[in-house]
Amino acid sequence: MEQLWITLPAIAPDYSGICSAMFDLGGMSIIHDASGCTGNYTGYDEPRWYGSNSMVFCSGLREIDAVLGRDDKLIDNIIKASEYTDPTCYSLIGSPVPMVIGSDMRGIACELENITGKPAFGFSSNGIELYNKGVSKAMMEVIKRFSKDKGEKVKGGINILGTTPIDFSANSNAEDIEKKLTENGYKVIAKMMMGASIEQIENLTKAEVNLVVAESGLDAAEYLYKKYGIPYVAGTFVGRDNDELLEMIKLSALDGGIRVLGQKERGAKDKRVLIVGEQILGNSLRASLEKRYPDIKADVATMSGLRKSLSNEGDIDITGEYHLASLIHSGDYKVIVGDPLFNDLIEDECNACLVEIPHVAISSKLYWNNYVRFASEETDNIIDEISSKF
Repeated sequence: MEQLWITLPAIAPDYSGICSAMFDLGGMSIIHDASGCTGNYTGYDEPRWYGSNSMVFCSGLREIDAVLGRDDKLIDNIIKASEYTDPTCYSLIGSPVPMVIGSDMRGIACELENITGKPAFGFSSNGIELYNKGVSKAMMEVIKRFSKDKGEKVKGGINILGTTPIDFSANSNAEDIEKKLTENGYKVIAKMMMGASIEQIENLTKAEVNLVVAESGLDAAEYLYKKYGIPYVAGTFVGRDNDELLEMIKLSALDGGIRVLGQKERGAKDKRVLIVGEQILGNSLRASLEKRYPDIKADVATMSGLRKSLSNEGDIDITGEYHLASLIHSGDYKVIVGDPLFNDLIEDECNACLVEIPHVAISSKLYWNNYVRFASEETDNIIDEISSKF
Protein backbone atom coordinates (compact mmCIF):
# COMPACT_ATOMS: atom_id res chain seq x y z
CA MET A 1 0.00 0.00 0.00
CA GLU A 2 2.97 2.34 0.54
CA GLN A 3 3.45 2.67 -3.22
CA LEU A 4 -0.19 3.53 -3.90
CA TRP A 5 -0.56 6.97 -5.51
CA ILE A 6 -3.82 8.67 -4.56
CA THR A 7 -3.17 12.42 -4.60
CA LEU A 8 -0.13 12.80 -6.89
CA PRO A 9 -0.04 11.59 -10.51
CA ALA A 10 2.26 8.75 -11.48
CA ILE A 11 5.85 9.75 -12.28
CA ALA A 12 6.89 9.70 -15.95
CA PRO A 13 7.72 6.09 -16.97
CA ASP A 14 10.74 4.53 -18.61
CA TYR A 15 9.39 4.50 -22.16
CA SER A 16 8.91 8.28 -21.96
CA GLY A 17 12.54 8.62 -20.87
CA ILE A 18 13.74 6.57 -23.84
CA CYS A 19 11.65 8.55 -26.32
CA SER A 20 12.85 11.80 -24.77
CA ALA A 21 16.48 10.74 -25.05
CA MET A 22 16.16 9.67 -28.70
CA PHE A 23 14.07 12.71 -29.70
CA ASP A 24 16.81 14.80 -31.36
CA LEU A 25 18.75 12.06 -33.18
CA GLY A 26 16.63 12.13 -36.34
CA GLY A 27 15.55 8.56 -35.80
CA MET A 28 12.17 6.86 -35.68
CA SER A 29 10.87 5.86 -32.25
CA ILE A 30 8.15 3.20 -32.25
CA ILE A 31 6.30 2.56 -29.00
CA HIS A 32 4.90 -0.98 -29.15
CA ASP A 33 1.47 -0.42 -27.62
CA ALA A 34 -2.20 0.15 -28.40
CA SER A 35 -1.76 3.97 -28.33
CA GLY A 36 -2.26 4.83 -24.66
CA CYS A 37 1.44 4.88 -23.81
CA THR A 38 2.27 6.84 -26.95
CA GLY A 39 -0.36 9.42 -26.08
CA ASN A 40 0.93 9.59 -22.53
CA TYR A 41 4.43 10.43 -23.77
CA THR A 42 3.52 12.87 -26.55
CA GLY A 43 0.74 14.60 -24.62
CA TYR A 44 2.08 14.70 -21.08
CA ASP A 45 5.82 13.92 -20.85
CA GLU A 46 7.29 15.74 -23.86
CA PRO A 47 7.18 19.57 -23.87
CA ARG A 48 8.92 19.61 -27.28
CA TRP A 49 6.29 17.51 -29.04
CA TYR A 50 3.94 20.32 -30.04
CA GLY A 51 5.16 21.77 -33.32
CA SER A 52 8.07 19.34 -33.66
CA ASN A 53 8.99 17.05 -36.57
CA SER A 54 10.33 14.24 -34.41
CA MET A 55 9.23 10.80 -35.56
CA VAL A 56 7.39 9.11 -32.71
CA PHE A 57 5.02 6.35 -33.84
CA CYS A 58 2.64 3.90 -32.20
CA SER A 59 2.63 0.27 -33.35
CA GLY A 60 -1.17 0.10 -32.97
CA LEU A 61 -0.96 -3.15 -31.01
CA ARG A 62 -4.30 -4.99 -30.94
CA GLU A 63 -5.53 -7.97 -28.96
CA ILE A 64 -5.14 -10.40 -31.86
CA ASP A 65 -1.57 -9.14 -32.43
CA ALA A 66 -0.77 -9.75 -28.77
CA VAL A 67 -2.22 -13.27 -28.98
CA LEU A 68 -0.52 -14.26 -32.23
CA GLY A 69 2.70 -12.27 -31.89
CA ARG A 70 2.81 -10.85 -35.43
CA ASP A 71 6.25 -9.31 -35.17
CA ASP A 72 6.34 -9.48 -38.97
CA LYS A 73 3.41 -7.06 -39.15
CA LEU A 74 5.23 -4.59 -36.90
CA ILE A 75 8.38 -4.75 -39.03
CA ASP A 76 6.41 -4.35 -42.28
CA ASN A 77 4.64 -1.26 -40.94
CA ILE A 78 7.94 0.30 -39.86
CA ILE A 79 9.48 -0.28 -43.28
CA LYS A 80 6.44 1.27 -45.00
CA ALA A 81 6.63 4.33 -42.74
CA SER A 82 10.36 4.64 -43.49
CA GLU A 83 9.64 5.19 -47.18
CA TYR A 84 8.25 8.61 -46.26
CA THR A 85 10.49 9.56 -43.33
CA ASP A 86 14.05 8.31 -43.98
CA PRO A 87 15.15 8.02 -40.31
CA THR A 88 18.78 7.87 -39.22
CA CYS A 89 18.03 4.94 -36.87
CA TYR A 90 15.18 3.05 -35.23
CA SER A 91 14.15 2.66 -31.60
CA LEU A 92 11.65 -0.07 -30.72
CA ILE A 93 10.30 0.72 -27.29
CA GLY A 94 8.35 -1.65 -25.06
CA SER A 95 5.28 -0.99 -22.92
CA PRO A 96 3.30 -3.07 -20.38
CA VAL A 97 1.64 -5.43 -22.92
CA PRO A 98 4.87 -6.46 -24.70
CA MET A 99 6.34 -7.06 -21.24
CA VAL A 100 3.46 -9.40 -20.33
CA ILE A 101 3.58 -11.38 -23.59
CA GLY A 102 7.38 -11.50 -23.63
CA SER A 103 8.08 -9.61 -26.86
CA ASP A 104 11.75 -9.78 -27.85
CA MET A 105 12.37 -6.11 -28.59
CA ARG A 106 16.09 -6.63 -29.23
CA GLY A 107 15.36 -9.50 -31.59
CA ILE A 108 12.84 -7.45 -33.55
CA ALA A 109 15.35 -4.60 -33.73
CA CYS A 110 18.06 -6.92 -35.06
CA GLU A 111 15.74 -8.20 -37.79
CA LEU A 112 14.76 -4.64 -38.70
CA GLU A 113 18.42 -3.62 -38.91
CA ASN A 114 19.24 -6.57 -41.15
CA ILE A 115 16.46 -5.53 -43.54
CA THR A 116 17.05 -1.77 -43.60
CA GLY A 117 20.79 -1.58 -43.01
CA LYS A 118 20.24 1.22 -40.48
CA PRO A 119 21.03 1.05 -36.73
CA ALA A 120 18.09 -0.27 -34.71
CA PHE A 121 17.74 -0.39 -30.93
CA GLY A 122 15.36 -2.60 -28.99
CA PHE A 123 14.38 -1.47 -25.51
CA SER A 124 12.56 -3.80 -23.13
CA SER A 125 10.91 -0.94 -21.26
CA ASN A 126 7.77 -1.83 -19.38
CA GLY A 127 6.10 1.33 -18.07
CA ILE A 128 6.84 0.26 -14.50
CA GLU A 129 10.36 1.63 -14.17
CA LEU A 130 10.74 5.42 -14.14
CA TYR A 131 11.84 7.90 -16.78
CA ASN A 132 15.41 8.32 -15.51
CA LYS A 133 16.07 4.61 -16.04
CA GLY A 134 14.80 4.94 -19.60
CA VAL A 135 16.99 7.94 -20.32
CA SER A 136 20.00 6.10 -18.90
CA LYS A 137 19.34 2.97 -20.98
CA ALA A 138 19.00 4.98 -24.18
CA MET A 139 22.18 6.96 -23.52
CA MET A 140 24.15 3.81 -22.80
CA GLU A 141 22.93 2.12 -25.98
CA VAL A 142 23.77 5.00 -28.31
CA ILE A 143 27.16 5.60 -26.68
CA LYS A 144 28.12 1.93 -26.98
CA ARG A 145 26.93 1.89 -30.58
CA PHE A 146 28.20 5.20 -31.95
CA SER A 147 31.11 6.43 -29.81
CA LYS A 148 34.59 6.01 -31.28
CA ASP A 149 37.96 6.23 -29.62
CA LYS A 150 39.41 9.18 -31.49
CA GLY A 151 42.74 8.95 -29.69
CA GLU A 152 42.90 12.70 -29.25
CA LYS A 153 41.56 15.30 -26.85
CA VAL A 154 40.20 18.76 -27.57
CA LYS A 155 41.66 21.36 -25.23
CA GLY A 156 38.83 22.39 -22.94
CA GLY A 157 36.54 19.76 -24.48
CA ILE A 158 33.54 18.80 -22.35
CA ASN A 159 30.41 16.65 -22.71
CA ILE A 160 27.08 17.49 -21.09
CA LEU A 161 25.33 14.32 -19.90
CA GLY A 162 21.76 14.01 -18.65
CA THR A 163 19.79 16.84 -20.26
CA THR A 164 16.18 15.84 -20.81
CA PRO A 165 13.04 18.03 -20.85
CA ILE A 166 11.48 15.74 -18.25
CA ASP A 167 13.96 17.30 -15.80
CA PHE A 168 14.83 20.61 -17.50
CA SER A 169 11.68 21.31 -19.58
CA ALA A 170 11.82 22.87 -23.05
CA ASN A 171 12.82 26.38 -22.04
CA SER A 172 16.44 27.51 -22.37
CA ASN A 173 17.87 25.46 -19.48
CA ALA A 174 19.87 23.14 -21.75
CA GLU A 175 21.18 26.09 -23.77
CA ASP A 176 22.02 27.98 -20.56
CA ILE A 177 24.29 25.13 -19.42
CA GLU A 178 26.15 25.18 -22.73
CA LYS A 179 26.39 28.97 -22.64
CA LYS A 180 27.88 28.96 -19.13
CA LEU A 181 30.53 26.48 -20.23
CA THR A 182 31.47 28.30 -23.43
CA GLU A 183 31.66 31.62 -21.58
CA ASN A 184 34.25 30.03 -19.31
CA GLY A 185 36.42 28.73 -22.13
CA TYR A 186 35.07 25.20 -22.64
CA LYS A 187 34.19 23.62 -25.97
CA VAL A 188 31.08 21.44 -25.80
CA ILE A 189 31.72 18.25 -27.77
CA ALA A 190 28.44 16.40 -27.16
CA LYS A 191 25.12 17.42 -25.64
CA MET A 192 23.24 14.38 -24.39
CA MET A 193 20.52 14.19 -25.00
CA MET A 194 18.92 17.59 -25.74
CA GLY A 195 20.49 18.84 -28.96
CA ALA A 196 22.31 15.54 -29.53
CA SER A 197 23.37 14.14 -32.90
CA ILE A 198 25.04 10.92 -33.99
CA GLU A 199 28.10 12.93 -35.08
CA GLN A 200 28.43 14.41 -31.59
CA ILE A 201 28.26 10.97 -30.01
CA GLU A 202 30.96 9.70 -32.38
CA ASN A 203 33.27 12.46 -31.15
CA LEU A 204 32.49 12.50 -27.43
CA THR A 205 35.71 10.67 -26.52
CA LYS A 206 37.58 13.87 -27.47
CA ALA A 207 36.37 15.52 -24.26
CA GLU A 208 38.69 16.05 -21.31
CA VAL A 209 35.86 15.92 -18.78
CA ASN A 210 32.13 15.14 -18.55
CA LEU A 211 29.57 17.30 -16.75
CA VAL A 212 26.71 15.17 -15.43
CA VAL A 213 23.74 17.47 -14.93
CA ALA A 214 21.15 14.83 -13.99
CA GLU A 215 21.27 11.39 -12.37
CA SER A 216 20.13 9.81 -15.65
CA GLY A 217 23.56 10.64 -17.10
CA LEU A 218 25.55 8.99 -14.32
CA ASP A 219 25.72 5.48 -15.80
CA ALA A 220 27.03 6.91 -19.08
CA ALA A 221 29.62 8.99 -17.20
CA GLU A 222 30.83 5.95 -15.26
CA TYR A 223 31.04 3.92 -18.48
CA LEU A 224 33.07 6.63 -20.24
CA TYR A 225 35.33 6.92 -17.21
CA LYS A 226 36.05 3.18 -17.11
CA LYS A 227 36.40 2.69 -20.88
CA TYR A 228 38.03 5.94 -21.99
CA GLY A 229 39.34 7.46 -18.75
CA ILE A 230 37.18 10.59 -19.01
CA PRO A 231 36.55 11.96 -15.49
CA TYR A 232 33.26 13.54 -14.54
CA VAL A 233 31.73 16.16 -12.30
CA ALA A 234 28.14 15.70 -11.12
CA GLY A 235 26.44 19.08 -10.78
CA THR A 236 24.62 21.77 -12.71
CA PHE A 237 24.54 25.55 -12.87
CA VAL A 238 22.26 27.17 -10.28
CA GLY A 239 21.87 30.94 -9.96
CA ARG A 240 24.59 33.42 -10.86
CA ASP A 241 27.40 32.18 -8.59
CA ASN A 242 28.79 28.93 -10.00
CA ASP A 243 32.44 29.31 -9.06
CA GLU A 244 32.51 26.07 -7.06
CA LEU A 245 31.18 23.98 -9.95
CA LEU A 246 33.55 25.61 -12.44
CA GLU A 247 36.49 24.95 -10.12
CA MET A 248 35.48 21.28 -9.85
CA ILE A 249 35.34 20.95 -13.63
CA LYS A 250 38.77 22.56 -13.94
CA LEU A 251 40.31 20.28 -11.31
CA SER A 252 38.78 17.10 -12.73
CA ALA A 253 40.09 17.94 -16.20
CA LEU A 254 43.56 18.34 -14.68
CA ASP A 255 43.76 15.43 -12.23
CA GLY A 256 41.19 12.99 -13.65
CA GLY A 257 39.20 12.92 -10.42
CA ILE A 258 35.47 12.41 -9.90
CA ARG A 259 33.63 15.15 -8.02
CA VAL A 260 30.05 15.72 -6.86
CA LEU A 261 28.72 19.23 -6.22
CA GLY A 262 26.88 19.59 -2.91
CA GLN A 263 28.42 16.45 -1.41
CA LYS A 264 30.49 17.32 1.64
CA GLU A 265 30.75 17.00 5.40
CA ARG A 266 28.35 19.38 7.09
CA GLY A 267 28.04 20.39 10.71
CA ALA A 268 24.75 20.43 12.58
CA LYS A 269 22.38 23.23 11.61
CA ASP A 270 19.05 24.14 13.16
CA LYS A 271 17.14 25.38 10.12
CA ARG A 272 16.11 22.47 7.94
CA VAL A 273 14.96 22.30 4.33
CA LEU A 274 13.89 19.28 2.28
CA ILE A 275 14.57 19.54 -1.47
CA VAL A 276 12.50 16.99 -3.40
CA GLY A 277 13.23 16.40 -7.08
CA GLU A 278 16.00 15.35 -9.45
CA GLN A 279 19.01 14.39 -7.33
CA ILE A 280 21.88 16.26 -9.00
CA LEU A 281 19.77 19.38 -9.42
CA GLY A 282 18.82 19.03 -5.75
CA ASN A 283 22.48 18.73 -4.79
CA SER A 284 23.33 21.83 -6.80
CA LEU A 285 20.51 23.82 -5.26
CA ARG A 286 21.64 22.69 -1.80
CA ALA A 287 25.22 23.79 -2.49
CA SER A 288 24.05 27.24 -3.53
CA LEU A 289 21.62 27.56 -0.60
CA GLU A 290 24.14 26.53 2.05
CA LYS A 291 26.85 28.73 0.55
CA ARG A 292 24.64 31.82 0.78
CA TYR A 293 22.95 30.88 4.07
CA PRO A 294 25.41 28.74 6.08
CA ASP A 295 23.01 28.32 9.03
CA ILE A 296 20.51 26.37 6.90
CA LYS A 297 20.77 22.62 6.47
CA ALA A 298 19.16 21.02 3.42
CA ASP A 299 18.49 17.35 2.78
CA VAL A 300 17.89 16.14 -0.76
CA ALA A 301 15.18 13.60 -1.50
CA THR A 302 14.22 11.95 -4.76
CA MET A 303 11.25 9.87 -5.88
CA SER A 304 13.12 8.20 -8.74
CA GLY A 305 15.74 6.22 -6.81
CA LEU A 306 18.49 7.70 -4.64
CA ARG A 307 22.05 7.13 -5.87
CA LYS A 308 24.33 6.61 -2.89
CA SER A 309 27.34 7.84 -4.84
CA LEU A 310 25.63 11.23 -5.18
CA SER A 311 24.10 11.53 -1.72
CA ASN A 312 24.96 13.00 1.65
CA GLU A 313 24.14 11.49 5.01
CA GLY A 314 20.50 12.34 5.65
CA ASP A 315 19.42 12.31 2.01
CA ILE A 316 16.25 10.33 1.42
CA ASP A 317 14.99 7.77 -1.09
CA ILE A 318 11.26 8.48 -1.18
CA THR A 319 9.41 5.22 -1.80
CA GLY A 320 5.95 6.64 -2.45
CA GLU A 321 3.35 9.33 -1.85
CA TYR A 322 2.69 8.19 1.73
CA HIS A 323 6.41 8.40 2.53
CA LEU A 324 6.60 11.95 1.15
CA ALA A 325 3.51 13.02 3.12
CA SER A 326 5.06 11.56 6.27
CA LEU A 327 8.23 13.61 5.74
CA ILE A 328 6.23 16.78 5.15
CA HIS A 329 4.28 16.28 8.38
CA SER A 330 7.18 14.96 10.45
CA GLY A 331 8.05 18.35 11.90
CA ASP A 332 11.68 17.89 10.85
CA TYR A 333 11.45 20.38 7.97
CA LYS A 334 10.24 23.97 7.96
CA VAL A 335 10.48 24.33 4.17
CA ILE A 336 9.79 21.80 1.43
CA VAL A 337 11.16 22.63 -2.03
CA GLY A 338 9.45 20.81 -4.86
CA ASP A 339 6.69 20.51 -7.40
CA PRO A 340 3.57 22.68 -6.91
CA LEU A 341 1.40 19.55 -6.69
CA PHE A 342 3.02 18.81 -3.32
CA ASN A 343 0.69 21.49 -1.93
CA ASP A 344 -2.06 18.88 -2.06
CA LEU A 345 -0.16 16.84 0.55
CA ILE A 346 0.20 19.73 3.03
CA GLU A 347 -2.68 19.76 5.49
CA ASP A 348 -3.86 22.80 7.45
CA GLU A 349 -2.23 21.79 10.71
CA CYS A 350 1.17 21.21 9.08
CA ASN A 351 3.91 23.69 10.03
CA ALA A 352 5.86 23.14 6.81
CA CYS A 353 5.46 25.38 3.75
CA LEU A 354 6.23 24.73 0.10
CA VAL A 355 8.59 26.68 -2.16
CA GLU A 356 7.58 25.69 -5.67
CA ILE A 357 9.93 24.38 -8.37
CA PRO A 358 7.96 22.48 -11.04
CA HIS A 359 9.14 19.09 -12.26
CA VAL A 360 7.76 17.78 -15.58
CA ALA A 361 8.15 14.19 -14.37
CA ILE A 362 5.45 14.87 -11.76
CA SER A 363 3.16 17.72 -12.80
CA SER A 364 3.58 17.36 -16.57
CA LYS A 365 2.03 20.10 -18.71
CA LEU A 366 0.34 21.80 -15.76
CA TYR A 367 3.45 23.87 -15.04
CA TRP A 368 5.97 23.24 -17.81
CA ASN A 369 5.34 26.70 -19.24
CA ASN A 370 6.31 28.20 -15.87
CA TYR A 371 9.56 26.31 -15.54
CA VAL A 372 12.46 27.81 -13.64
CA ARG A 373 15.59 28.87 -15.51
CA PHE A 374 18.08 27.34 -13.12
CA ALA A 375 21.24 29.16 -14.24
CA SER A 376 19.73 32.57 -13.66
CA GLU A 377 18.75 35.14 -11.07
CA GLU A 378 15.39 33.37 -10.84
CA THR A 379 16.97 30.58 -8.80
CA ASP A 380 18.76 33.09 -6.57
CA ASN A 381 15.34 34.57 -5.81
CA ILE A 382 14.03 31.11 -4.92
CA ILE A 383 16.96 30.63 -2.53
CA ASP A 384 16.15 33.97 -0.92
CA GLU A 385 12.53 32.88 -0.62
CA ILE A 386 13.60 29.70 1.17
CA SER A 387 15.64 31.71 3.67
CA SER A 388 12.74 34.11 4.26
CA LYS A 389 10.56 31.27 5.56
CA PHE A 390 12.63 31.00 8.75
